[in-house]
Formats: sequence, structure tokens, C-alpha cells
Amino acid sequence: MGKITYDKRTAWEVVYSRYEGMQAKAVGLLSAEIGMRVTREPGVYTLHVLPCRRDDGTPPEKCAVVIGRREESGLLARYICPEEVPENGYCIRVMQNPSDGAYNWVLIAGWDDRAVYYGAVDFLDHYLVQHAHYPMCDSRETLDFTLPDSTHISRPQTERRLIFTWGHPINDYRLFMRNMARQKLNEVILWNDFCPVNAREIIDYAHEWGIRVIWGFAWGWIDGCGKIKSIDEEYLDGVRQSVLERFEREYAPLDVDGIYFQSFTERGDSEIGGRSIAATVVKLVNDTAGDLLARWPGLQIQFGLHADSVRGNLGDIAGTDPRVEIIWENHDAFPLNSEPDFQPENALERTKSFVRDIINLRPEGKTGILYKGYCTLDWSRFVYQRGPFVLGEAHPELIAHDTALRAKRWKFLQGQWMQYGAAAQEMTRYIHSLDPEGKVALGMAGMFDDGIWFPEAVTSHMFWNSDGTYEETMREVSARSSVRM
Repeated sequence: MGKITYDKRTAWEVVYSRYEGMQAKAVGLLSAEIGMRVTREPGVYTLHVLPCRRDDGTPPEKCAVVIGRREESGLLARYICPEEVPENGYCIRVMQNPSDGAYNWVLIAGWDDRAVYYGAVDFLDHYLVQHAHYPMCDSRETLDFTLPDSTHISRPQTERRLIFTWGHPINDYRLFMRNMARQKLNEVILWNDFCPVNAREIIDYAHEWGIRVIWGFAWGWIDGCGKIKSIDEEYLDGVRQSVLERFEREYAPLDVDGIYFQSFTERGDSEIGGRSIAATVVKLVNDTAGDLLARWPGLQIQFGLHADSVRGNLGDIAGTDPRVEIIWENHDAFPLNSEPDFQPENALERTKSFVRDIINLRPEGKTGILYKGYCTLDWSRFVYQRGPFVLGEAHPELIAHDTALRAKRWKFLQGQWMQYGAAAQEMTRYIHSLDPEGKVALGMAGMFDDGIWFPEAVTSHMFWNSDGTYEETMREVSARSSVRM
């Protein structure tokens, strides 16, 4: 890259097609991160701002990032063809200003508003990162150099990319949602013993960032499902009635995106009190979901299912109401088991075979798969919530305490993911080969909100695109300024 001579503080601007929704989020992100690079002279308190103007058809005279949906911008439509913007994806074109080759234009065109934001993220976290160190320079100096011409087209290989987490460890729900969007994740399952009192605020904020919120609660699940001694008809009827009452009381008034539940499948054995766990849980699910859907048609219901107790009885699980999505977790090999370094002989091949079976199990029903190997609760100190609470509005001192404590665990897991993460990428590529349309949802179980840690970032990258080697994925992700190492 060649050094340029113009004053970058007055050369750059952002040109947007619409300042609404996630397009506004994209403009804000670019304003903050490009502004950080171009609006200050080191050691001098001279304030500059980065101009952000609406696209009125006037070509930028100098350097600019032009962002929006192609059909809403004459500039984008002129330089990006319709076929270059894939469904749910985006096109990024870096080029010389046609009027003066000393200046750069960056064109970002998204399929929809959410993809516009993802395109802004990709420009900052991929393109600028790759060109920020030739020659060695501070990130603020990146835009002092002519940016090489480039065209990058990207679309998600998985449509729904999600996180399962317990709600009460989230100390800052706004940061949590922003971190999710930065990782191009679009769905979160929040498990709670009680519905948070600020659930409506959480839903509204998540929607601003293109994220659907699924609320998780128990359909007979308890900590230590081995304690359950009977799943007879009286027990099932009690669970069904409690679920109907709870949904009507707590969640129906919120017009929720969906609900998630776990029941009594988190065990190593296949029977409880002489009754098949697989057959009995399907009866509970079908009866309860049928009642819910009769009163609230279209409600998304996710059935969180541990494979441990039902893997030998998939024929029974196939009978689950096709309107209910099954979210699978737990099998022999990482990333479906809990520890990255737990990889018995032939476990990956056995798990691949199982994954193929569950993807093909219900042609008319939705399927999701949860990956493990992230920071989770300390189950030796697990405490049930005592009542409704305010989620994600913690004091800064409490946030600092928990962040420091969890960082030790994250650093340990980071090393494991560096060593064993190739297995996760291999599994993701395999799922994408079985599901080329990306209909199988992929998720992480156990992410917290104290920054974007390396294991989360590489997994999110794989969910979006699993091509290439794991070494390439690590290199790509570890260079991002938004990732904690």
C-alpha cells in the first residue's frame, strides 16, 4: 500500500441510504470506528467529526463509505450488480474514486437492513484488519494508506445462528445484544426460573439489533434430572397444566418470539420408573404444545433435548409434533459434548453419524444443534432464582467482579479451542454439507456478556461460513479488535 498525502480528517465521509433500524446501527458503527481512525491528530486537542450524510445521488468528492441497500442507493446501484448481493448477505467493494484515484470509495450493499449491518461489521473486522499492518502502523493510521481494490461477497451458510444462555448471569443485556450482532448472531434463548420484570425492554432492544428472543423455562426439568423417580400420567398432567398457566400469565402478554423448554431427558439412562423417556417426553411435548398452539397459533416452540437418554430410541422422537423444533445437545464428541479436550476414539465419526440421523429424522420438522465448550455456570454453586428480577442492569463493580472471575475460565477454554477447534469446524462443514440451504439452526450453549471471547468468535465465524481450514479461521478471528484473547 502506498502512503497518501491528503488530510484524512477532512477527506472521509459516510454516505447512507436510510437512517433507520439496523441501517442506522451500521452508520453509527462506521461513524465510531472510522471516526476513531480519522478525526484526531495524536496528542493534539483539535476536534473533528466524521460527516455522515444521506445519499442524494451526489458522488463523494474524496473518500467515502457508501452503505445501504442497493435498490435504495443510486451510487450502490451504479457500481454493484444485483447478482452481487446474495440473499441474506452483502457485497463490499473497495475501489478508487472514479474522479480522483488518490481517494478511496468503500461500497457496502446489503440484502436487507440486517445484512447492511453485517456488511459494515465485515468491512471493519475483516478488510481493515487485513490491511492495517502494511507497513506496521497504529489502527488509527490505517486510512493513511491507499486501500487495495477488493470485492467481497458473503452470505450465511446457516440462517439462524443462536446462543442459549441462562438469563440471570447476564450483567448488561444491551452489551450482550450488541456483541451478538457484532458476531452476526440473530437469535437468543434466555433460560430463567422466573420471567424477568424487564422482559419487554429486552425484547424491544434485541429486535433493534435484528435478534429474536426465545424465552426458556422448565417443562419438568430440574437441576439433576436423576432425582425424578416417576413420569406417570399424573406427573405429566401436572407439568402440562403448569406450563399452560405459566405461559398465559408470564409470556403471552409479551407477544414473545417463541419459547424453549427442557424436560426430563438430561440423564444417562433411557427409562424412569419403567417408562421410556423418549416415548413419554414425546407424549408430554405433543399434548402440551397442542394445547398451546390451539390457543396461540404460530407460537414458535423449541424442545431442548439431551441426546444421552434417547439416542437409542430415535423412532419415538420422530413422532414429535412437526410444529415443534427440536434443539439437540450432548453426544460423544466435541463440539456436542461439554469439553473440547474430550474426544474418545472414533467419537467424531459416531457423532457425525448421529447428526446425520437427527437432521433426516423429521423431514417436516425444524432442527437445531447446540455446540458446547464455552463458559457456563459453576454447577457446584448453582442457586435457583428466588423470584422475578431485573435482567442485565448490574452495577459496574459487580460487572468488573464477574468479568475478572470468568476471564480465567475463558483463557483456559481459549487454549482448548486453539488445540481442538478444528473438530468443531469439521462438524460445521459436515452439517452444512447435509443442509446446503442452511435450515438447521446452529447455536452455542453458555455464552456470557463480558466481551467477545475467542471461542465464541470462531464459532460464530463458522456458523456464518465454515469454508477453509481452522488455521485460517483462527487467523481471521484473532486479529479482530472486538475479540478478547
